[in-house]
Amino acid sequence: MGLTVTSDPREDLVLVTLSGELDIYTVPSFRQDLDRFDPAEVQMVIDLTDVTLLDSSGLGALVSLLNRARGGTGRLGLVCPHRHLRRVFEITGLRRAFVFGDDLDAVRAALAEESAPSAGAS
Repeated sequence: MGLTVTSDPREDLVLVTLSGELDIYTVPSFRQDLDRFDPAEVQMVIDLTDVTLLDSSGLGALVSLLNRARGGTGRLGLVCPHRHLRRVFEITGLRRAFVFGDDLDAVRAALAEESAPSAGAS
């Protein structure tokens, strides 16, 4: 089927919308499409709403983005409203590594909550 990647730089983040299959065949073009953004410097949200297949190569590409974001001041969130895709993250033990939301507003709120100082943290 293939993968369509659309990027929408906004004032507070870069929204990357994926449609199709994020797999071993499409990961190289996915990475190339995102080369112009540095996840270590920008907040990035990947919208997986229209992703029909996510294999281990696709997961690896997302983990690579997450690691690059964590290497700087950038952050990464995932719009993932479908239970079957979230299940992939749960099975692989990656569920807690990413910030998830059912839509962009939910991901923005979760990212804001994640970056807020915790009250009473020790």
